[in-house]
Amino acid sequence: MIILFVLLGFLAGALVNQLGSDLPARRELTRPHCPYCGRERPTWQWVTWPAFLLGQAKCPSCGAPIRMRYPLVEIGLAAMYAYLWIILGPALTIKLLVYLVYSAIFALILVTDMERRLILNVVTYPSMLLALVASFVIPDITWWSALLGGAIGFLFFLIAAVVGNRVFGSGAMGGGDVKLAAFVGLITGFPLIIETLVLTIIAGAVISFVLLITGLRKRHNYIPYGPFLVIGAVITLLKGYPIAEWFLSL
Repeated sequence: MIILFVLLGFLAGALVNQLGSDLPARRELTRPHCPYCGRERPTWQWVTWPAFLLGQAKCPSCGAPIRMRYPLVEIGLAAMYAYLWIILGPALTIKLLVYLVYSAIFALILVTDMERRLILNVVTYPSMLLALVASFVIPDITWWSALLGGAIGFLFFLIAAVVGNRVFGSGAMGGGDVKLAAFVGLITGFPLIIETLVLTIIAGAVISFVLLITGLRKRHNYIPYGPFLVIGAVITLLKGYPIAEWFLSL
């Protein structure tokens, strides 16, 4: 079953990669193709990590290299899917299925935000609806907890966006981050959304500091905030209550 979930993760990663290319360009989902010459990739390159292992990570038509993002997304989702099966198995539950979908959504958001500075409505709106429906069937959360968590996440980031844009200028934080925070609140619920926001702030501060002192980013460079929200959400979903209990015991 672990091998099966790894393979499922590879396939989900390939789909996320293609959506990450097609959705920002406002295209319907297409078959995997070279972004340089537009030619369709051969079937054996639809999942790209074997091509990297074989030293064939390039377009057979024009020779352009396949971006490293593709195998990283595939391998990342394969590892996450296997991990979810280990901690939520051995039965194929509704919670496991929903968490698999959440993982793919987060991967897609990471791709579009880090590459295009976009968190798309076509992703966040259906995701919020899914999260609300899931709150009626997943035993760890109630619908009222989900709604309260979504409202807190939305309002917190809305205030942060308004203040940030006035202090640092337009574009410091966009509406996509606010909607992502609402989605995160819906899936973590109340009170875990509070933990998620704290972890998000910590992750943002630590990673931004490291990027600045290493010179990978300058003070005037844009640093997407979506990945920090994803980090906070994933940690909370997987280890939320143990972290809260540890904090309260200090």
